[in-house]
Amino acid sequence: MINREEILRRWKPDEAERKKLRDISNDLLSKIGSILQREEIDAEPLVVGSVAKHTNVKGGDIDIFVVFSRNYSEKDIGKLGLKIGHEVFSDGREKYAEHPYVSGTIDGVKIDLVPCLKIEKNSKIISSVDRTPLHTQYVLENLAEDKADEVLLLKAFMKSIGVYGSEIKVSGFSGYICELLVINFGTFENVIRMFAKVRGRVLIPENAETGKKFSSPVVIIDPIDINRNAAAAVSLENLSKMKIESRLFFQDQSMKFFEGPLSIKPSQYRDRGAFMRIFRFQRPDLVDDIIYSQANRFQQQLTDLLSSKGFYPVSSELSVSAEFIDVAIETKLVTLPGTRLHMGPPVDDERAKDYIAKWSNNNAIRGPYVIGDRLAVDVSVEPRTLEETVISELPRLNIGKHLNPLKDKLIIIDPSKTKAKYEVLGKFYSRKLIF
Repeated sequence: MINREEILRRWKPDEAERKKLRDISNDLLSKIGSILQREEIDAEPLVVGSVAKHTNVKGGDIDIFVVFSRNYSEKDIGKLGLKIGHEVFSDGREKYAEHPYVSGTIDGVKIDLVPCLKIEKNSKIISSVDRTPLHTQYVLENLAEDKADEVLLLKAFMKSIGVYGSEIKVSGFSGYICELLVINFGTFENVIRMFAKVRGRVLIPENAETGKKFSSPVVIIDPIDINRNAAAAVSLENLSKMKIESRLFFQDQSMKFFEGPLSIKPSQYRDRGAFMRIFRFQRPDLVDDIIYSQANRFQQQLTDLLSSKGFYPVSSELSVSAEFIDVAIETKLVTLPGTRLHMGPPVDDERAKDYIAKWSNNNAIRGPYVIGDRLAVDVSVEPRTLEETVISELPRLNIGKHLNPLKDKLIIIDPSKTKAKYEVLGKFYSRKLIF
């Protein structure tokens, strides 16, 4: 059996940390309130997120929203939000998501100061952050005080198996989803039991209408917006991890399910009987969600390209650090044969004569000839190496607004020829369930 008290000691902030967060939050609310009053801005500062809901784990951040009245435009709140943020944080850094916002640090605590518009339940939003104050209010009103620890246990479990976080980097379960699950099922164990038993999609509420309305692997209707799936970010892979790890947990209820995220160490190349290449870009100075969206696209398009050209990708991994975007792809081949079979139409097809005419006048190495009921030719393969293929084909790929300009700066690394260690290989080789 698990020791709940020990898990909470590891994950739950102690009173000193809670007091520190309260003091910082109160000071910031007072400072922002004074700025709003001085500038005659119709807005209210609020602490939102897990700190406000008392469901934060140790070392958490503070989220403060400046909630503007609907009299302001989206452009206005963006400008005013930045102005307030820079006055609050002399060394604040501008970041950009749906709204521009300012991020700063006080006494080692990261704080995001985000502008949003005031909305009512089920009303139209301008951006998704507009719902956040209502989410905080809903949880405070519906999560019993003694259930906060249940949320912390669930977060600890999800963080440890690698499915916590709704950002694109993870595509997992958000803190708000953890809170909704505990509100719906009562305890950590009940939530895990649900995932252990469920087959197929997760639907909350569990009815046909919920399943018809959304196609995502996990559907949890947002109680403050019935037209929104609060769990839309959860990928099929992370739902699958959550289900299998929940089943494994009930075999022995081991404490290893709460030890925290797997520590990934950079690794050297390991010979697995296949070929490994790392495709590297310098990281642009952009927020994670933008970077990961385009990096995931780059990873998928590279894999598709290598598959279409006959290099037979086996597996891949993505790593984004402060410096680099690295995609590691393992393939069965890195050099293609000089000849490739090009299949044509069936001999009975009206296009058969055109195919014969085309290839009779082209540089086919052999053919046209017949295989079964279809025409075929053998053609020369150019380029033949994986590196040459990627370099020649990359210009035609659309890998994203911020990565497209970097195409001519792509570096292709053969890790078998260096003793250097790479974070992306650490992620690749360490992929494993907890059991």
